[in-house]
Amino acid sequence: MRAVPPNLRAFLGFLLLSGLGWLCDMLTYTALVRLAGVAPFAANVVSSYVGVSFVWFTSLGTVFRRSGAGSGRFLLLYWGYQFLSIMAYSQLLQLTAAAVASHAGVPALHSALAAKIIVTPFNLVTNFLFMKVLTRHMRAA
Repeated sequence: MRAVPPNLRAFLGFLLLSGLGWLCDMLTYTALVRLAGVAPFAANVVSSYVGVSFVWFTSLGTVFRRSGAGSGRFLLLYWGYQFLSIMAYSQLLQLTAAAVASHAGVPALHSALAAKIIVTPFNLVTNFLFMKVLTRHMRAA
């Protein structure tokens, strides 16, 4: 049996931790949309930061083998990137939710959740690629 290539192993580890981060994100997003009546765009901004922060702190050492020492400035870069990414994906999410609602006649809550599910895989891949590049400049653990 062949060993799993390091890049694939890193992506699978990131995928697992991102899945947990996505659950944090989805629970926050659903609570904001359903319980607080927050629009999908705004709910996604808040919930995404919950998820991406979880992924940063859990995957830094385990997936990317980087130490937390001196990582503060990298975290700020990551959050800056995430701000741009979240704005772009939130806009895409808002448009996707509207499209799902208009084409399928789906209630707003369901179309907002469907849009989140549709947009997430693209966001996952771009987040992995950015974090991989960013962590190359950090001290190894």
